[in-house]
Amino acid sequence: MSKQRDPNRGEGNPEAAAEFNSAEQTFVQSSRGKQKIKEGPHVRPEEESELAKAEAVGRQHAKDDDSQARR
Repeated sequence: MSKQRDPNRGEGNPEAAAEFNSAEQTFVQSSRGKQKIKEGPHVRPEEESELAKAEAVGRQHAKDDDSQARR
């Protein structure tokens, strides 16, 4: 007998999401994960200009940039 296919779950799959979340937490709590988290904010000098350009493009596309808004 063949296995019956899982029913269509629409936009999400709760079992896959739970499996991903568990694996992500395991990685984050591991020594390798902690090292990667520390390295995360570091940008190589040759990447800085590319990131600045991408940020400028993103700001041009933004509808309401209220980052400089006074409160």
